[in-house]
Amino acid sequence: MWQGLSGIRADCGYSYERLERIAAYVRDLLNYSPTEAIDTLQLFDGLDMEVQDGSGRNIPIHGGVIELSDSEGYARYDRDRGVIEVLASLVTYDWLETGHPRGGFFVAHELGHCVLHTDQLVRLAQMPKMQQAALQRGGQGVEHEAYRDTEWQANAFAAALLMPARGLLILEQEYRELSRAIVVEHYCVSAEAARYRLDLCNTRKEQLL
Repeated sequence: MWQGLSGIRADCGYSYERLERIAAYVRDLLNYSPTEAIDTLQLFDGLDMEVQDGSGRNIPIHGGVIELSDSEGYARYDRDRGVIEVLASLVTYDWLETGHPRGGFFVAHELGHCVLHTDQLVRLAQMPKMQQAALQRGGQGVEHEAYRDTEWQANAFAAALLMPARGLLILEQEYRELSRAIVVEHYCVSAEAARYRLDLCNTRKEQLL
């Protein structure tokens, strides 16, 4: 098994194809077309979505800023308020304000946790803080495949949300040849994220479209 996994075992496995569909659904909720770049600062500042847990309960999602020295931020369930918070560090929020692509990917990634791992976030909030920290570092001691890894899933969701396959196809038809530089400029993502996404879409085009 690939040793680069950094998350915990997810309740549900997700394929690239399914994550693409979920990300497209979230884009529709946010009123972004496949070719539009998401304004991640605006999304974070005005984050006002709901996700449904396994029991059918709607849980609001809100954004916030917190002082952190060892993390870019995280998503957590607040038991007292009954909401999921996406909390960004001061550095991460500065990235968002200055248009740094790392800040945008953070928002999309953590939104992925909210959408894909709702029940796990709720369960995590019921555990002692030391156990929460161990699980958030991936320290559960249980091997799992990449498609069952929470961090892999959130990363794949974020890439699909920020650079949808349908949008890349439209850009490819417009430019005739789609380069990494075009994707970086159009969707305000990093060169590395654009490269991974283009490679994936080129090898799995039939699945993702």
